[in-house]
Amino acid sequence: MKRILVPTDFSVNAKNAVDYAIHLFKDEVCEFILLNTFGAGNTANMMVLQASNPAYEAALIKSQKKLKALFDILNSSERSKNHSFDMVVRYGHLAETVKDLVKERNVEMIVMGTRGATGAKERWFGSNTVAVMENVFDCPILAVPESAVVKVPGGIVFPSSFKNVYKRKNLDPLLKLARKHKSIIRILHIGDKEELDEEQRDNKACLMARLEGIKTFYHALTNIDTETAIRCFTESREDIDMIAFMNQKQSLFNTMIRKPVLKGLGHHTKVPLLVMYRS
Repeated sequence: MKRILVPTDFSVNAKNAVDYAIHLFKDEVCEFILLNTFGAGNTANMMVLQASNPAYEAALIKSQKKLKALFDILNSSERSKNHSFDMVVRYGHLAETVKDLVKERNVEMIVMGTRGATGAKERWFGSNTVAVMENVFDCPILAVPESAVVKVPGGIVFPSSFKNVYKRKNLDPLLKLARKHKSIIRILHIGDKEELDEEQRDNKACLMARLEGIKTFYHALTNIDTETAIRCFTESREDIDMIAFMNQKQSLFNTMIRKPVLKGLGHHTKVPLLVMYRS
């Protein structure tokens, strides 16, 4: 059984992420683990909210009630019979809790909204999403924008600099999604020049071999910054429904995520982002 972890803060964005995950895996036997963390918004809260404190009990009960309400809605709705749901309420920081649950429950994918209830509109990733991406390295993460349409991905863009070798097991989340939904993968090379050096050519050939059996196209953009390149490429094609990245040293994503505000892409992206990790 596939286990999908879905953190929620009960915002519209978080609800859309739940709906997206359920639709994406509608034909698979899955357990969706709904997670809400409380009481760790700042250092002061961490000091005040102890188990014996009335404020702790009040926060816990509030979290449990909201999560149970969501759980009941999902269980009562006409959804796939292949799906089951579980609830987890914990006190602590979201990123640390997610990291623990991935190991405890053998989670295969994390699906979460990109912005929470108080997310700034100019940000592509909310602070919680970034924290999870920077702390969880053994599980793929699917970040779903609030404006994302709930649909299976007809086309997936995979930006790459070809500076690293792609192992099959690291690409597995992308390969499974593309094969399951018969998605087209568009490899997008972004660099200072279109011509590749010998190492890049070898890594490109390796990637193409990994994608055997999947309809694949190759594109290259030069002399343009990464965020603008991805945004323009995605907007120019109606068949792009997802962006996939490999988070590793010297990767495009590794550079992007460390920027405090991704304004150019953040204002416009409407497609989910799949983040995979190199082991």
